[in-house]
Amino acid sequence: MMSAAHVLEPTYDALRRRLLTGAWPSGQRLEAVRLADELGVSITPVRDALNRLVGERLVHATPGDGFHVPLFNETEFRALLSWHQMLLVIALRGRGELQLIEIPRGHDGIGERTALLFGAIAAIAGNNELDWAMSNSAARLGPFRKHEAEALRDVEQELDAIEQLARNAPREMMRRAIGHYHRRRVDHAAVLTRLARDGASTT
Repeated sequence: MMSAAHVLEPTYDALRRRLLTGAWPSGQRLEAVRLADELGVSITPVRDALNRLVGERLVHATPGDGFHVPLFNETEFRALLSWHQMLLVIALRGRGELQLIEIPRGHDGIGERTALLFGAIAAIAGNNELDWAMSNSAARLGPFRKHEAEALRDVEQELDAIEQLARNAPREMMRRAIGHYHRRRVDHAAVLTRLARDGASTT
């Protein structure tokens, strides 16, 4: 029996937000009973939400072993970064105007700020499928983005610069800045995958 939408949607949103902000490390086991208790709902909407996230490749399910945050190796992480960059390059071919929302800093961490910034850039294309793909890749990158400041210098300043370029720079300058952003993370893929994996527990 499926959960009612008024319970399922907030449960799904809460779990997806935790993935986006890197609340769980790469490989973390997600116990439905514990999550239901934390969210104050029954186990059914949690399981339904987790299965929905499995369908979106944001959560991994193994028969007999339950649900986990996907555990990326270095090669898979680099492939995800390449895909993320390609989505932004496609978006910058669009003719739409950038409408940057207020990008928050602080309490929700670098993952949310980065997702909102690049999501606003992707929206230039005016393509709902591209928007969804960007949002999906942002959630999958959440466990890694949380640790960027440990592996890279001046991450906030880097985002400041990209945000400023997005507001008034030619598209070619934006493409170069986005390329540099991704190359830094590809160069530090080994460190970022280790940091994203460290601290994983069975809770």
